[in-house]
Amino acid sequence: MQIWDSLKDEKVELLTSKEKELSWYMCGPTVYDAAHLGHARTYVCFDVIARILEDVFGYHLNVAMNITDIDDKIIQRAQERGEDWEALARQYEQEFFQDLNSLNVRSPTVVTRVSEYIDEVPLISPDLATLDLGTLTLTVTL
Repeated sequence: MQIWDSLKDEKVELLTSKEKELSWYMCGPTVYDAAHLGHARTYVCFDVIARILEDVFGYHLNVAMNITDIDDKIIQRAQERGEDWEALARQYEQEFFQDLNSLNVRSPTVVTRVSEYIDEVPLISPDLATLDLGTLTLTVTL
């Protein structure tokens, strides 16, 4: 099977380490507000591709989705409402997955949250991330 490689601007062979098994990382939302149509489009499109790979071509997908559940927008929204940032993030995360379920989008195999890996973030790339009193600040230099 061939897929389009946008970096190479050409079709390339789909290579897997295990036959008919794919690992797929998919960015999840930053959960500071209700999901919107843009979110729906992204995940419905992914779901269509995943169903084709699984149901037509017989691949098994292991899908990991990361939820950004701590960042400045979440903290600010929680402060504006007088709420705990974790409670706010969990509320919108739960709503997000309910929305996906309503759209009949299959759930990811694994869900991770930034807050679960906050200690590891500076270790990933010390040049890109700094940790300051529990607030993650990313600095990207091009």
